[in-house]
Amino acid sequence: MAEEVKNKRVLQIGYGAFGEVHAEAWARAGLAAGSLLIADTDPRALARAQARFPGVHVATDGEAAMGDVDCVDILTPTDSHYRLACAAIAAGRDLFIEKPMTVHAWEALDLARRAREARIVLQGGLYYRQHPKALALKAEIAAGRFGALRLLTGRFAGIKRTRKDSGALHNDAVHFIDLFNWLTGERPRLVFALTRDHFGRGHDDLAILQLVYPSGTIASIETGYIQPGRWPDSVVPGAVTMKEIAVSGELAIAEIDFAAEVSSLRRGGHRWQEGAWRPDYGDPEPIAGAAASAPEVLAGHFRTFLDHVASREEPECSIIDCGYVPARIIEAAIQSARTGQAIWLDWS
Repeated sequence: MAEEVKNKRVLQIGYGAFGEVHAEAWARAGLAAGSLLIADTDPRALARAQARFPGVHVATDGEAAMGDVDCVDILTPTDSHYRLACAAIAAGRDLFIEKPMTVHAWEALDLARRAREARIVLQGGLYYRQHPKALALKAEIAAGRFGALRLLTGRFAGIKRTRKDSGALHNDAVHFIDLFNWLTGERPRLVFALTRDHFGRGHDDLAILQLVYPSGTIASIETGYIQPGRWPDSVVPGAVTMKEIAVSGELAIAEIDFAAEVSSLRRGGHRWQEGAWRPDYGDPEPIAGAAASAPEVLAGHFRTFLDHVASREEPECSIIDCGYVPARIIEAAIQSARTGQAIWLDWS
């Protein structure tokens, strides 16, 4: 696979806040120097790319550049993903799309159809699926060491700028929506949400989301741009954010602070003693998995993508699981916030 990676030519469309991370991650994934073409409509962004990565090729028209490469990586504003993805598929290019893959669920379904008919590999970029601590936590859950999962909570919020193309649900909550689906191995049946648009942008800047899974597991996600944060954001300059989850199971509880790269796992549970259910947990231990920078985590996604390009197998983070499912959950959350009602989802 190493030689195949070196021989691949990749077009990265977009060099915004996460663009430098993507470009560095392609190099760490094994892409040969000079094999990356970066397209952006902003000449200043391209100048930054050339200054940071000497020798990189640049273009102002991403669609026109698709004929010169083997694979396309889309990380433009969310509302342009569907159009660019359709163009990449029509050009016969294997495709990696940064989260959220699409704004609307119907767009994801249409891309799935187009990719299937064109025999295109299409993978989503849901960051935490490749984070070492999330992978270790997933392994613990899959091995049954948590027993029945009872509650998952996540806070992906802080003091940060708003985006022009989307709100906190699409931009941030999508990470933990997908992460919780992946950890539980389920899709939620019930969605309830509260949102606020304090800045009058037409997009949420605060959201509280609750999910109920078929097994009975409950998940709660808080996201937004107005809450106190804990740590300087590694991607967005000037932002102070928190990116942390907690998982409570029958046999163990765990916490991960992804921004601080710290974790805690305590095995045990509540025992019936002297007329009450009393906590009986062992001492906290770190969750396995080394600390990882954003380029290292993303390089894991790109290696997986290139493996699937070589094998022609559908990725685990497919357009259905990482595109359609989160988009449909977010649409249900928006509907719930508008109506004040819980929304039931039928995945059949």
